[in-house]
Amino acid sequence: MDSAANAVPRASGSDRREFVADLVLSAAGIVGLGGLATRFLQYLYPVVPPEQVIEVAAGRRDAVPANGGIVVNLGVGHVALVDAGGELRAFSAVCTHLGCIVKAEPTDHHALYCACHGGMFDRQGEVVGGPPPRPLPRYPVEVRDGQVFVKVIVRPPVLTA
Repeated sequence: MDSAANAVPRASGSDRREFVADLVLSAAGIVGLGGLATRFLQYLYPVVPPEQVIEVAAGRRDAVPANGGIVVNLGVGHVALVDAGGELRAFSAVCTHLGCIVKAEPTDHHALYCACHGGMFDRQGEVVGGPPPRPLPRYPVEVRDGQVFVKVIVRPPVLTA
């Protein structure tokens, strides 16, 4: 009977090891799920920098023919400069249909033409033919000392670590 009374369960070294192992694995799991949740939330709510308006030189005023136009490639994108009866206008040269670059081909019906799918835009940037769904975005333009300056809206890239 003495042997039955002495059979009290005692903590052994293996029970402590299992507890510590479970504790470490649980902590690693929580940290892993936290990292996964952080990446998921960054995907759902990305950091989007604000738009900035910058002024870029687009060439000489005398390079734009009277009642004509040119397309210039600036460091921030393509810009179409159109002369409309002596008034200089600047538009994005990216077609609103599928993003092709428009060409300056002035006729009686249109000033800018997109060769990809036949999109046509007048001297106001409005769609006059083809599939483009929206007019071309217009940019403020200024001429100083014979030089054309265009104010373009850009969104700087996000630098990730």
